[in-house]
Amino acid sequence: MTEQITVRGYVATDPESRNLPDGTVVVAFRLASTPRWYDAQTASWRDGHTNWFTVQAFRALGLNALASVKKGQPVVVVGRLKVRFWEGEHGRNTAVDLDAVSIGHDLALGTAGFQRTISSAPPAGPAASSPAADGAGDQGEGHDAATGEGASAEPRTQVPDDVDPETGELLDTDGGAAPGAGSEAGSSANPSARSKTGRQPATA
Repeated sequence: MTEQITVRGYVATDPESRNLPDGTVVVAFRLASTPRWYDAQTASWRDGHTNWFTVQAFRALGLNALASVKKGQPVVVVGRLKVRFWEGEHGRNTAVDLDAVSIGHDLALGTAGFQRTISSAPPAGPAASSPAADGAGDQGEGHDAATGEGASAEPRTQVPDDVDPETGELLDTDGGAAPGAGSEAGSSANPSARSKTGRQPATA
């Protein structure tokens, strides 16, 4: 018979640990569950029949129970019920086991503290870096991720259309054409040649 039930009771023995042949940790303790109710006629509490269970907890649950549960403490156990029959020197006997899936202290009767256990799983590897992050690392310390340019690069200034970007002078609004290569070369040879064109230096 296998059925999941919830049992309230008191821990009757200190938890004991053992290992299965495959290395699995099993912690077991005896649990006594006695129903109790208030009798109004006698104005007193009355106890019913005590049911005994052998609670078994496996792996991490067993280790946590071994460190947390003590004899005499009230607990609540959720687990799968198993009833076994076996022959002894006094005849047929019955054993009731409870393979626990959850164990906790009964907070209706007191308080308890909780501390989360750290998983024994190996730590996860380093997170995979994104292509954007890899590319940013290749640019060096002076790379500006926002603009894609070096942080030390000079800012670019927008030059108006009517201003010569080389000399800073206003272009001739009548002609509208920039000087050719020949006139530019001549201007370089004779600096006074540009002053005869009538152009005026650009003002801020």
